[in-house]
Amino acid sequence: MSDRVSQFLESDLLERYLMGATSPIESQEAEHYIDKYPEVKQTYIELQENLENYAVSYAVKVPEELRSTIVNVARTKPKRALPILAITACMIAAFFGLVAIMIYNQNQELLDDRRFTSNLLENLNDDIVSNREMLQSVEEQFMILNNTSTQKYILQGNVRAQRLEAVAYVNELEQRSYIHVNTLPELPDEQVYQMWASVDGTLVPLDILKVTKDNLVEIPYEERMASINITIEPKGGSKEATQANEVAIINFDNN
Repeated sequence: MSDRVSQFLESDLLERYLMGATSPIESQEAEHYIDKYPEVKQTYIELQENLENYAVSYAVKVPEELRSTIVNVARTKPKRALPILAITACMIAAFFGLVAIMIYNQNQELLDDRRFTSNLLENLNDDIVSNREMLQSVEEQFMILNNTSTQKYILQGNVRAQRLEAVAYVNELEQRSYIHVNTLPELPDEQVYQMWASVDGTLVPLDILKVTKDNLVEIPYEERMASINITIEPKGGSKEATQANEVAIINFDNN
């Protein structure tokens, strides 16, 4: 046993710790010695056992009559009503809880209104952008259609589509082309009118011809385009033109 442990055991710190009469610092010191040194822990256990034996040897047995009397009194004693302060506290707590719920609901409504306003502004902004793009497109179309460099070609259908009437606008400088459909005979649901550009003797597919809101459709521009041909093709269009079903043609070289 080290001198340090011996000095600790010779002091009364362990006994006072057992009795709960030590300061926080002294309690930490006692617990440190108990945990670290087995001989101190053994001494502490022996002191606990001695204290328990002493308490048992001098204990006074409580009379059974006194115990019964205490139990009966506890059972028959009327319950105390809730104090006024407790009732008031409960009412205040309930009031503040109700106020908190109302504030929460109001905040949720404000958040919903804010989301709605934000979505509305986004939709308005999208509409503004869309309208601006549409207006810009219309202005570009107007400028090209009225440009002196734009060539105008009348397109009429043959016997397969006698009522087909359209006007093609081609601007080689701007490399833009449009077609304005005046009348377009109806076809069965499984057929469509398809436009082609004749480039170096080959028919290049352009787009499906259909009536739109303003009847003016921009078609892809092809360099060295000698003509625009329109054929009747299966629904969805074809990769190669069915020349036997040709209904109209515009030859640019012949105008």
